[in-house]
Amino acid sequence: MRTLRRCRLALTLCLLAAAAAQRPAAQRYFTLHPVAPGVFAAIGVAGSGAGSNAGFVVGTRAVAVIDTFQDANAARQLLAAIRRQTALPVRYVINTHYHIDHVTGNQVFANAGAVILAQRNVPAWIHSENLKFFAPVPTPAQRAWVQGLRAPDVTYVHGIEIALGGRRLLVRALPGHTGGDSAVLVAGTGVVFTGDLFWCHSLPNLVDASTGPLLDSLAKLLAWPKARRATFVPGHGEVGHAADLAAFRGYVLALRTQVAAARARGLSGDVLAAALRPRFQAQYGGWGFFDHFIRLNLLQTDAELAGRKRIPQPAR
Repeated sequence: MRTLRRCRLALTLCLLAAAAAQRPAAQRYFTLHPVAPGVFAAIGVAGSGAGSNAGFVVGTRAVAVIDTFQDANAARQLLAAIRRQTALPVRYVINTHYHIDHVTGNQVFANAGAVILAQRNVPAWIHSENLKFFAPVPTPAQRAWVQGLRAPDVTYVHGIEIALGGRRLLVRALPGHTGGDSAVLVAGTGVVFTGDLFWCHSLPNLVDASTGPLLDSLAKLLAWPKARRATFVPGHGEVGHAADLAAFRGYVLALRTQVAAARARGLSGDVLAAALRPRFQAQYGGWGFFDHFIRLNLLQTDAELAGRKRIPQPAR
């Protein structure tokens, strides 16, 4: 358990910078990529404090935003980028999951008149589960900051459709990264915003993940209409395509399969992680966050398969 606590603390340092809210607005938080007419991916700049990717879709009547970064200044910069594209109202924000690096800017868009939407597990977890990223013991100021995050206004169980005028968003709940993930298909464009279900050529944060459902959800994304020619905007990393999504699924499958095989040989914990790391280094050592996440990924998958991993459960 001490090892997992240390792992969570290391994850905190990766996902959160205590000074993120104090960074100047002049910081360049993302690069903007037009991925279809009226559809933009905002790819977070490493080290900027953005923390993740986001994006927005412009219709003929309104704008929808997907995720709002880890830093409110990054969200303000995204709103400014939207204003350079259109004067239409920003009416919707879709949170792909509750993690703090995707929701901190919610209030910026709520102040601009947007309604925040997410899968039904997100509102409770946004104010409770996000505290673990300040492990081992959040300070009163950190607790207050997490409690102050703007939670979604509207929730759904399986999904929702949003009409923007000339653009329709198909939002579908697909668990795996957490128990409250959503992917957003921009109908007629072949663009899919995946949230953290997909990390492009990068090892993922699996702190809340269930790898079996994650594999199923990735298979569903690959089976969506026109997936072979689709553009997938990941939660982290550059814009990808079907081959990149399939490669990421291959990593998750290898992780689950090789950890299961090692456990069958009697390995577990740090011994298992040390034994398997070289195999993954050979194939995935060039991926982003490899050095940071490989040990965590192995330990967390070991704990998951052993039934020891704590995974957030929906409120009853």
